[in-house]
Amino acid sequence: MKKILTALFVAAVLAVSSFAVDSSSSSTPIWDHGDNVSEYSYRNVGVYRIFDQADSYIVLYEKQSLEIGKVVIPKAWFKTSAPRKLDFRHKPAGMGTYMTVLYKNGEFYKVFLTVNPKRSDPVWAVADPHARMEITNSESLDIEF
Repeated sequence: MKKILTALFVAAVLAVSSFAVDSSSSSTPIWDHGDNVSEYSYRNVGVYRIFDQADSYIVLYEKQSLEIGKVVIPKAWFKTSAPRKLDFRHKPAGMGTYMTVLYKNGEFYKVFLTVNPKRSDPVWAVADPHARMEITNSESLDIEF
């Protein structure tokens, strides 16, 4: 009786495996199911300091290589551009300040600064008016992670 049951089990396993579909020959990635692929992607980086100057914000952020990166964000992105390329979000209590860079189809789309809006927060500082940073590209944000 045990031999018959074992033979039936082995036959069932072989029958099921013969109907299995080989997924390794598929050219689409395993995460791509057709309905969950977004054109948007993002990167988050911690922010050390935000310097406020007349026409832009200078943001000092952390890189993965334990260095400090610097990026200049025009204030006009928050005031006049449509859709807005700069948005501020209120930082929840107990969380650090961070910056989210949003990309659409691999191109820069928008930047979010999650920060305490009170200027008494230590992350805010006023830039030296004599050492003004020039805005190199007013349509894109070139940032190194």
